[in-house]
Amino acid sequence: MNPLAATPRPPLLVTGLSGNLGQRLAPHLKEHLLVGVDLFPPQLDHPQVQFCPLDISQGDAPAVLEGLIRDAQVRQVIHLAFVLDPARTGAMARQRQWEINVRGTRHLLEAVERVNRRDRQVDFFLYLSSVTSYGPLLPYPVREDYPQEPHTYTYALHKKETDEMCRARHTRLNGCAVYVVRGHIFLGPGVDNFIVRALRGRPSDRTWLGRWVQRRRWRLPLLLPRGEKYRGHYQFMHIDDAARLMAWLCHHFEPGKLVVLNAQGRGAPVTGDDLARLCGLPLLRLPSYSLVGLLYRFFWGVGLSPVPPEAFPYFAGSYLMNTERLERLLGADYPQVIHFTAEEAVRATVTP
Repeated sequence: MNPLAATPRPPLLVTGLSGNLGQRLAPHLKEHLLVGVDLFPPQLDHPQVQFCPLDISQGDAPAVLEGLIRDAQVRQVIHLAFVLDPARTGAMARQRQWEINVRGTRHLLEAVERVNRRDRQVDFFLYLSSVTSYGPLLPYPVREDYPQEPHTYTYALHKKETDEMCRARHTRLNGCAVYVVRGHIFLGPGVDNFIVRALRGRPSDRTWLGRWVQRRRWRLPLLLPRGEKYRGHYQFMHIDDAARLMAWLCHHFEPGKLVVLNAQGRGAPVTGDDLARLCGLPLLRLPSYSLVGLLYRFFWGVGLSPVPPEAFPYFAGSYLMNTERLERLLGADYPQVIHFTAEEAVRATVTP
């Protein structure tokens, strides 16, 4: 049987389908044929999945992706594949992270450009960017036109580079709409990365010391500098809300447009003190920013902390976004799509 005959909605290609967000997204797209691209097969409850094991950073990836898109008559592309937690994915070298994140994104855009060169087949490209691309110490809830000024943190630097790449390539995709969603840090049941492990007070398992501390069920405190400047304001996003938003955009995008959207949880942000209370962790406020940064480097170096020292500025800083553009776009659907506040997302993550 031709799978397209049973697909009332257009086929989608999803990179990173086997990841946590990809697997949360799939149930919202059951009327679509999903062409999944990842290193490992997904475990999905979905009636129509065509999976291709592929490292999109490899030299032949543009041709392979082009073939997949043409053969399955893909009309929409969602790009989720990215390295957030190098220790968890095994991509510890920065060059390898760049290959997966930046070169992989370029290869996917090249494939879409090739397919659309003569006649537009792909009419929607959705890229998941990040709040971290704005930088770690924002003065107020920033809008989409605020400068992207990340530093130190490889993930954030790559998100900025690929965010810019997707926007720059829009004019070369022959009328394909490009939507860039700058999401806040995802939390929720089943999410597992160094941010979640830090909120749970879990040591790293990279070394014997971290594993030794884990076996004794000791929990690590939160470390932040003193001072109002480092009080911290965070507006996390529940991963189920992110999945609902992406599915909604697949069905409501404006043809041909380039759209950038900030996305985060509803309601008031949480502070560093709130995080300590919600997570049941001690919060240690130390005299200076540099001292806390030094301790992050030390605890990472001995294999105790799960947080790479380059990410420390994002723990110490504040970063909130203005989401009025998204709220206007969703309209009456906003409360059905964005269910959770930041506090509810934290509670859902740390509650056993």
